[in-house]
Amino acid sequence: MIPVMLASWIGLLLPLPQSDQSMIPAGQIPVGILLQGWSLATDQQVISESSILGHRSILLLRPLALSTSTSTMLLRAQLKQAGIELKPIRRGLVRGPHWATTDPDAEPPLARYQIRVIPLQHLDPEPICQLLREDARKREQEIGPLDRYSRFVADPRTGSVIISCTSARRLEQYLKLLSAADCPPVAGTQRPVLRNWSTRFGRAKELALELDRAWKERGGRPIHVVAHRASNSLMIRLPKHLWPAVEKLLDQLDRPS
Repeated sequence: MIPVMLASWIGLLLPLPQSDQSMIPAGQIPVGILLQGWSLATDQQVISESSILGHRSILLLRPLALSTSTSTMLLRAQLKQAGIELKPIRRGLVRGPHWATTDPDAEPPLARYQIRVIPLQHLDPEPICQLLREDARKREQEIGPLDRYSRFVADPRTGSVIISCTSARRLEQYLKLLSAADCPPVAGTQRPVLRNWSTRFGRAKELALELDRAWKERGGRPIHVVAHRASNSLMIRLPKHLWPAVEKLLDQLDRPS
């Protein structure tokens, strides 16, 4: 069972429910008992907006067994009667724990993102983003309930990686990984090579102009593109290590209009 994050109930005489088989007795019951019961019945963590919220009390007319199928609905109704809302904490598309609040219009206080835009010097941004996502998947398996998962977005136009992270410590680790990965290519791969691209749609001359414009917007080392009208293809002279990035860009540009 997921433990419930509630304040210690000073002076409470009733024991907190310990499992989904527990019984909450009838009578004047502290809200903290109901929150603990709801957490056990739903296997959902609960976070209170304040340390004294659980000291409120509510009249429970009859005993409530947590093992019944309707216990979660009854508990939520009892909490609502006491002026307490249970709101799911969403981190992206993932639904996490629940937040107990007395303000029906308030939103859970999720951590704020810090955003960094890092221009790359030697590599294509998308593979670097994949590397960062894999690293974050390991680092962020057990982040706090009000924390958020880091995001990594590739910007091919500027050759940059956009990092959104809520933790200064994790952000520093991702920046170090990014710096270590964005190193000059292996010796020998910087020598110029000639590549041919057979135009699939449209005319080679128009594709050459689009490629030249898109590559300049992306930044980085220049390439030399010549349209060969007879074969409707492009002759591209560039450092060998840049070809995967250029090929990916051509795949995006050489499509039906």
